[in-house]
This record gives sequence, C-alpha cells and structure tokens, in this order.
Amino acid sequence: MENISEVFARLDLDENNGLFIIQENSWKTNTAFPNRVIRLINEKIEPYAFFCFDNKPLILFFVNPRDKNKLHEAIWNFNESPIVIILENDVVQIFNGFSLDEDTKLLKPIGGEDRLNNFTYLELVTGKTWEQYKDELSYKNRVDYNLLENIKAARNLLVEKQGLNAKITNSLIGKVIFIRYLIDRKVKIKFDGISRTWSNSEFCDLLNDSFKVQAFFNYLDDKKTGFNGDLFPLTNDEFSLITHENYQVLSRLLQGEEIEINQPSLFEFYDFSIIPIEFISNVYELFIGEDNQKQAGAYYTPLFLVDYILKETVEQKLKSSGSDYNCKVLDPACGSGIFLVETLRKIIEKYISISGIEINSEAFKEAIKDIAKQNIYGIDKDSSAVQVAIFSIYLTLLDYLDPPEIETFKFPVLLNSNFFEADFFDVNSTFNIRLKDIEFDFILGNPPWKGNGMDEIGNKYLKNRRKNEKSLNKKYKIAINNNEIAEGFVFRVSDFCNRDTRVSFIVRSSILYNLGYNDNYSLFRQYWLEEYFVDKVFELASVRYEVFEKSNQPAVAPAAVIFYRYANGKVTDNNKIEHIALKQSRFFSLFKIFTINRSDYKNVIQKKLKEYDWLWKVLVYGSYLDFNFIKRLKEEYPSIKSIISNEVNFIEGTGIQYSSNPSYDSAHLIGKPFIDCYGVVSFFIIPDKIQTFEKSKVHRLRDERLFKAPMLLIRKGLDMNTLSIKSAISRIDALFKDSITAISVFDKKDINALMNISAIFVSDLLSYYSIYTFGSIGIEREQTQNYNKFSLPYLDLGVNDSIEKIENAYKSIYYEKQNLLHDEMHIQEFYAIIKHELLFINSIIYNRLKLTDVEKTLIDYALDVNRSLIVGNEIVMSKLFSALTYEDDILTEYAFLFLDRFKSNLSNQKEKFVIEIWHTNQIVGMLFKVIPVNQFTHDIYWVNKQNNDLEIINFLIQIGSEKITEKLFVQKDVRGFEKNGFYIFKPNEKRLWHKAIGYLDVNEFADAIIKEGRNAQ
Repeated sequence: MENISEVFARLDLDENNGLFIIQENSWKTNTAFPNRVIRLINEKIEPYAFFCFDNKPLILFFVNPRDKNKLHEAIWNFNESPIVIILENDVVQIFNGFSLDEDTKLLKPIGGEDRLNNFTYLELVTGKTWEQYKDELSYKNRVDYNLLENIKAARNLLVEKQGLNAKITNSLIGKVIFIRYLIDRKVKIKFDGISRTWSNSEFCDLLNDSFKVQAFFNYLDDKKTGFNGDLFPLTNDEFSLITHENYQVLSRLLQGEEIEINQPSLFEFYDFSIIPIEFISNVYELFIGEDNQKQAGAYYTPLFLVDYILKETVEQKLKSSGSDYNCKVLDPACGSGIFLVETLRKIIEKYISISGIEINSEAFKEAIKDIAKQNIYGIDKDSSAVQVAIFSIYLTLLDYLDPPEIETFKFPVLLNSNFFEADFFDVNSTFNIRLKDIEFDFILGNPPWKGNGMDEIGNKYLKNRRKNEKSLNKKYKIAINNNEIAEGFVFRVSDFCNRDTRVSFIVRSSILYNLGYNDNYSLFRQYWLEEYFVDKVFELASVRYEVFEKSNQPAVAPAAVIFYRYANGKVTDNNKIEHIALKQSRFFSLFKIFTINRSDYKNVIQKKLKEYDWLWKVLVYGSYLDFNFIKRLKEEYPSIKSIISNEVNFIEGTGIQYSSNPSYDSAHLIGKPFIDCYGVVSFFIIPDKIQTFEKSKVHRLRDERLFKAPMLLIRKGLDMNTLSIKSAISRIDALFKDSITAISVFDKKDINALMNISAIFVSDLLSYYSIYTFGSIGIEREQTQNYNKFSLPYLDLGVNDSIEKIENAYKSIYYEKQNLLHDEMHIQEFYAIIKHELLFINSIIYNRLKLTDVEKTLIDYALDVNRSLIVGNEIVMSKLFSALTYEDDILTEYAFLFLDRFKSNLSNQKEKFVIEIWHTNQIVGMLFKVIPVNQFTHDIYWVNKQNNDLEIINFLIQIGSEKITEKLFVQKDVRGFEKNGFYIFKPNEKRLWHKAIGYLDVNEFADAIIKEGRNAQ
C-alpha cells in the first residue's frame, strides 16, 4: 500500500463521514471534545488523522511514527481510542488501543492490511466490528482496570499483611499518585533547592528515607512552598506509624515489580498526565473496602450513569444559560466526587468557550479556582471519600494548566467550606449553616442503599420533621419503608432546595415497588408523590447484572435514576412523569451498549401513580394496554385474599419460626410429621422430604389449626423457568417452617377453593400477573410475598379432576424413578398428561376471564418476551435476540394487524391498501401503501434488502442511534406519512415487532390519521 489516502479509501472514510486530518486544524472547531482530549491529541498522541464517531476519536491513524514504544504507551493511557492503524514504510498494521503487551510494551496487534475490511465505515456503524472484536476490547484490558488492580494489590499488602491503618494507607497512596502525576506532567519541584523535574526512579529512591519522604510531603502541602489545599493530610503522629517496609511497597509498585504472587504491576507503563481522572472514583471503591461497602451501603457508580445524569441536568442548564457559566451542585453523599468532578469539568469548558480568556494566565488560574469554590459542594460520612473527592477536584483543575503554571498554582481550600465530613442528617453540623443560603441548581448523587441504614441521627431527623410538619395539614406524614437510608436522603434534600432546584439520585429500584408496613401501600411513595414533583424515572432493574458488572454484589444492585423537585406545598396531581425502563436488547448482547427503544418510553400523570400504586411495575414491563387489563381484573374479580379472609372457613399463615435463642415450648409437637420447604413442588409433596419434628423449643409457634389437613402449602420462591408458584395440597396433618405459607380449611368441602388457588398459581395468568404487579419479580430477587400472591383474581374453575390427574401423574413419576431400571417412556407419558391438564386449566381460566384477543396477546408477550428477559438463561436469550428471518411469522402477524385496521377504510374499487416489508438482519421496515388496483398482487409482499448496503446505511443514519452517553443510546423508530401511505422502520428485534407492540403501533397510527384529518378540515 503506497500511502495513507489508500487506507482511507479502503475504509470508505472521508471528511463527510467523520475523518479529520490533524494538519488541517478544523477538527478543534468541528468536534466537541473536552479540553483534556484536545490537549492530549495535540501534545501527546499527535496522530496524522482520526475517525470521529459519536464524538469519540474511534480510530487513530499514524504515518511512520518516531518512538513507537512511547506512542503505544501513550495511546493505551489515553483510554479513548480502541483502534489504531499505523502505516510504516508502506506496511499497514492494526493495533488494539485498549490492550498493552507487558513484554513488548506495545499495543497488541490485530492484524495487517488483510484485516482492513473489518474496519470499514459500514462495519463500524452497523456494529459488526464490535461483534467480531468484543473479547479483545474488553474493559479488563483497559488502563483504568489494570491500574485499579495494581493499587488494590498494594493496598491489601499494606493494610492486611503489614497492618497499616486504612486511613493512613489511603492518604499515603493518594499522595503517591499525586506526586506521580506531577512527575508525568513534568512539573518542576524545588524540594532540594533546585527547581527541576523529577523522575520516577528518583522518587523511588526518596522512598528509602522515611524522614525525607515526610519532609517532601510536607513541602508539597505547605502554603508557601507547595500547593496549599487539603491533599490527603497526615499528622506527625500518623507519619510515625508508617514504616520503612510500608514505603518499600510503594516503591515496588511504582517500579512495576510484583506486589503479590501472580499479581504483576504495570505501574511503570502508566502516564498520569494522560490517564483520565475519572478512575479516581473507582479508587474510592477500593479505599473504603468491601466490608465498609456493606456496612455503609455505598456502591460503585457506573460512569455512564454519571454521564447520563449530567447530560439531563448540568449540560442542559449550561447550554441554555447563555453567558452564565455557573452551575451550583451539591452531592450529599459525594463518595469520590465523580459527579462533582465531571460537573466542574463541564463548567470550566463552558467558561473557556465564552470568556475568551487566555488559558494558563494568572487570571485563568484564579478563575477556575473561583469556579470550584462557587459551584462544587460535597458531603460524606467517610473521611477517605472526602479526601479523594478533594484530590479529584484538584487534579481536574491542574488538568487545564501547563507545567509552568502548575508550579505556582495554589489549591483552593475546600475542606469545611465546600466539602464536609459529616452525616447528612445531622442538622447541627457546620455544613447546614454554610449551605443554607446557597441557591443550588442541582442536587445529584448516589446515596447509600441500605435497609435499616438510618441510624439514631437519621431517625431523629425524621421524627423532628414529622413533628414540625404536623401543623401544616399535610395529607401524609413523612415516613420511609424498612428504615431505608436512601429514602431518607430523597426527603432530606428538600431542606436545601429552592423553587428551581432539581434533584437526581441513583436509588435502589425496589423503593419504587416494595410495599410498607400495611402490605397495601408504600409510606415512602405516598409522601414522595404528594410532596414532590417527579419529573423522570430511568429504571435499570431489568439490566442490573450488566450495569453493575463490576459491583461487589451485582445480584442485589438494581438501580433507578429519579429526577424530582420539591413541590413546597403545591399540588402535584397533574404533573407529567417521563418513565424509561432500560431493557436488554440485541444491540447490547452484541456490542455491550445499552439502547432505549420507543416501547421503553412511557408518560404518566402523577395522580395515576397515587391512585394505582401497582402501576409502577406496569411501567417497567408493560403498556397502557396492560394497565387497562390489570385494572379490569382487579375491579371485576374478587382477590384470593378476600376469599381466604373468611375466618369461618379458612386460616392462613406461615409456619414455625426457628432461631438461635428459642423461647417457646414445642415439646408437645415432637414426633409429628414435618414437611421440608424443598419437599413442596407443584401439586406434589416429595415423600422423602417428610420427616419428624424434633425441636423442644422454637422462636415462634403458630395457631395449630394451621397444621390441620387439608391445607395448601405454598413456597416463598418461584419456579424460575415458568415464573409460577410452587404449591401442593397436603392431605395429612403436618408441621412446616415459616418459609412455607399454608391455607387450611375447616370444612373439607372447601378443598375446592384450595384446588382453584393451586391451579391459578401454576397458570399463565400468575406468570403474567407476577411480571406486572409483584414488587421483586424482574426487579431484584425473584421471590414473592403473600400480599403479592393473594392479590391475584380468584376464580371458581371446577378443575378438581385435572388437578387430581396431575397429582397422580407426579406421584407415579416419583415412584417410577425409585426403580433403578425405570421406564423412561412411561415417565414421559405421565409428563404428557401433566402438560395436557395444565393446558386445559389455562383454557378454563381464559374462558372464565372472558379474555379479548388483545388481552391474550398481552399475556403471550409477557410470557414470550418479558419472562425471557427475567429468566435470562443463555439459550432463551439467544432466541429472543436473534434476528427475525425473512418472511417470519412474527412480522406477518404484525402486518395483519394493520391490514385488519385500515384495509376496509383505505381500499376501494380503484385502490388497494397493501404492505411492503423490507427485511435486513439489522432493520425491518414496513411501508403501508395505497396502490392502483391494476398493480395489486398480494396484501403483503416482501423485499429482501440484505445486500443493498447503501440503503441499509441510509436507514441506519435515518434511524440514528442518538447518543446520550458512551454506553447509552436512544434507538428511534422511524415512522411517518407520505402522500399515498405511511411507514415504520425498527431494529430487527423480536420484542419490537411482537403482536402486542403491534396493537400499540396500530393505535398510534390510527390516532395520527384521525388528527391529520381534523387538521385538514
């Protein structure tokens, strides 16, 4: 290959689709890169060109670079460009910009000229490149991940093996990182009387002398000689606890030696003048440690969520504020300060863009210090968190200065003026006075998540607020559920809100669904919806495993982002709430990028959520059609709870409770049958799991009528393959633990009711109802509370014969399997009986409910799509996210909905209404046309567009994944009207073309046509 122009031609890249040549210098004004990226491209990376996609320098191009080792290390530290293409002596080499080879000190190669076709414009924008190289581009290869692993190893050695105090260790590591930053930025230091730059090896030598190290640290902290500020302060007493061995660990870390066995350090390859400051937020996660995380309820905040919140808050304000660059932000649980760091960066960028000030001038240095002092505020109980947050702010300020200006820069004092180590609920802490009169634009953050997390100070605050609000005649008293500390934060912020302050918090999703002490409503949500305007909810529960993949406990970390305002006594009923429920998608499964589809968006009036608390769950997985269906079920049929509440016929409750310190005498129960929880499966109690009760004392006894047969035994958990409840009728008296709920009847004639309930518990209705109304299903842990189960409609089914057949079939299977030489074909015959009877039960339920075609389709969508998302095994998910095939029945069913709705109105003797379906593996389009009768052949006809690359690209661009953050896109449907019809294009994904979504789309188009007709009149 002769020149770089040929490479561009091979890749179909030019100035019209994102290629920028550095020498032309237009890239600075035609991109929206932050100052840091511009500086590094100019001074450190110096490519010949780059390809910009979604405002990222996606591919870097180089021609005959000079120092390859230095360049490769710089690109890896840059952490922005996954693909690097180098043309050297007419030879093309492609490298992975996210992965450095420790031996060669070069980026890991991807290939040569023969691989260029994998990186063409078409391959990049359709995602095929990322699908092919998803393993190589894993975050575990990236600089920030490796750096954190190295620091973690050093910290563990210092704290766990050498016994150094954790707080001192945190400060020590912070100081070392800062000094390494100064070294890599080539900032001159005059510690030894000569103003000069230092090397890493010189600093490592200094670490051999404890007294010199302390003197060096004090020099840098000094107000006259150093940087001033509050940079990981250490007292003389704390310095005295640091040993020579402690300093040697840091020296080994800096020199790239092994810190632990099988844990090599890459520190020698890091360039702290290039590494993004955001990694500090992850350092905080390590600093407080896993044990403290569980105790404090503090969890890792994914950077893309920070980006999303700032995009919706700070960025919008700065864009619309003209020449005003100030934006006052408080994070009341600031942790490492990641929200505040990114806010400060955006404010400074705005200031630079409008002020015309010369960067690095004394005026600029004073200005950015003043910006930090006037706009950035944080509170946290953890001293290490406050220290790291201040450190992060300091580094952000230095990031805008050149080395000569850094040498004379004095940090603003932030501790106890902008940042406070305090309990946010402590009304006597100094921050209350300091922050009282500040007009905050936004209060943002990720408050701790912890049930029973409100301590004495927090509960005292709630008690006093409840007392103070008593005279205000509020409809509800302030209250939280389960003493959840995040809910306390949601309310406490109103003390710092003016009429324009907007709040955005990342909270545990379950606070939107869990019920309170009454089992019928949430005390928290009652007060919140009454006293605050809720503007937006961004729900991530259904993608919790992917969002929190780096969290210590991803299984219990479902998150939602809530945007709200304090109403200050105003009526909130008519406020409109935007609800977005992020889902797993084919796009994410391939490229690890989240997409929001049209069906994930909902709008709801706040009053509706006050009236129907269960609507919160419908918003996550359903539509207004599901709301109407569930509302009908609740209004037209009695609940199971209303039936079993008749104490003349039924008694209901959980079993015996154990504890380590039992106090109730249970000796009279010894020897009675005892059923183990795991012995209860659908319609069958496993004989092997029936034992004898042997405890003389228990924590809590129950009404012994509960243990009298016949009784329906119900397990707490779910069958995770079907989302059905495991229950069985016991025809013998027996004891059981509190993990089982029983409904016992006093008259054996009422066993019919037990059979009806057991049938409902294994039906499609139960699965549907649990997905859309049960608080934890698809949100957190897949289990059910009794108030969820018993809210189901009760139906008199008359299916006793079917249930007895199922019971007998399970019994026959069990005893058949006891034989070593059992007949597998015989067993399958019994399973066939079970399947047949379950289908019959479902048909009876459908008939009793008088389901419409729409309602049947809604149940089908819940089972086929949403249940698959919740169950989430690889086989089911691969089927769900595989592309729909050409002439797929799902697409045909979708199309027929439009035919049924519009054909009679739009077809006549001269014209016919037809549907043209365009199919590719990425996109499906439907064109609804009115054509002349003489051109008519079929109602529906298909067009294969798979190999028409230009058309695919045009539609991809038209659909346009609108970028919100680096990992979050809005995937828009393209829909509109033409002279003789209308059209819709969507990604080729099953859930978007399901018949249930089709009903919604048909209604929208019908409404739009009616509206157009009115406008035409």
